[in-house]
Amino acid sequence: MITEAGNRINEFMVLEDLQKLIISASPSGVLVVDNDGVIVGYNENLKRHYAVRNLELINRKLTDVFFQGRKKDRQGNYLDPLLETLETGRPLVKEIELRTNQVTRGAVCRVWTGLLRDRDGSIIGACGVYYDLTPYRQTKRELEKINRMLGEANSQLINQHMETIRAFANAIAARDNYTRWHSEKVAEYAQQICFNLGLDAEVANMAYLCGLLHDVGKIGVPEAILTKPGRLTGAEFEIIKKHPDIGVKILGSMQNMKEILRVIRHHHERYDGNGYPGKLKKDQIPLLSRVLAVADSFDAMTSDRSYRKAFPMEKAIREIKRNAGTQFDPQVVQSFLELVQEQHIGK
Repeated sequence: MITEAGNRINEFMVLEDLQKLIISASPSGVLVVDNDGVIVGYNENLKRHYAVRNLELINRKLTDVFFQGRKKDRQGNYLDPLLETLETGRPLVKEIELRTNQVTRGAVCRVWTGLLRDRDGSIIGACGVYYDLTPYRQTKRELEKINRMLGEANSQLINQHMETIRAFANAIAARDNYTRWHSEKVAEYAQQICFNLGLDAEVANMAYLCGLLHDVGKIGVPEAILTKPGRLTGAEFEIIKKHPDIGVKILGSMQNMKEILRVIRHHHERYDGNGYPGKLKKDQIPLLSRVLAVADSFDAMTSDRSYRKAFPMEKAIREIKRNAGTQFDPQVVQSFLELVQEQHIGK
């Protein structure tokens, strides 16, 4: 059995038939010049290229065919790495643009070059392998154009979503002004908690949207229950508990809202599994729902309600701490407390 160490490809490379096969089968153009930069050979792939297919190449200088007789540009850089290899002796890999008098568009190529020597070791010219990147660059430009169009369309969709979200917020405010400003504050708190948790801007911005929309289902709750000045009865509380699912139904027709709807549906779950509507616990609860639970409870406690005055901030913070691990995710509580300590929340 022949092992990797027994690879004899270099021995066979001296065989003329193998050399011809490799050159003719190459998907790239191959060009050979002598020491004066005069073209003395090429393969069929190069000759078939649109830039040179109708040109006589043999015995013409490379500079005359592609570069109007010039070797270097105005900055002193070689126009073709094949010319540079001839003069410096260094093999190179570079990207260039080839342009002839017969075409209006150039061909962008990646070029590999090397010196050619005779059997005595004397330099007799150089060889360049030209891989045409033009089709790929054109495809890349088309993809970039498509991406720009998609980006613009996405921005329009985002703006439309935000207009819809604001419309829902205004609809809530028309029935219950507390809920509108509560949602604004919960959105801000949730976004700050996410940033403090080290989450990226996309997730933090989603938390903000979820905060704005988390109580939209209260549109479906009777106003008498929402604004009742006393404690709710058991039956009334069961109606209130339906607002996450009502919100999901209201928003369900909006596109690209699947994850946001899931967060909204579960923002009243408890870390210990005793919440609603799904009695999820710990990591079963979406992270942003766990974030909203803390932000929502804190603002509810520190706001005047129809049935009680606002708690002092210190009391609300104690309640959040006390319920870490039961009602709230301890990690989210810790992030919240750090923000309070730094006076980013509750200023």
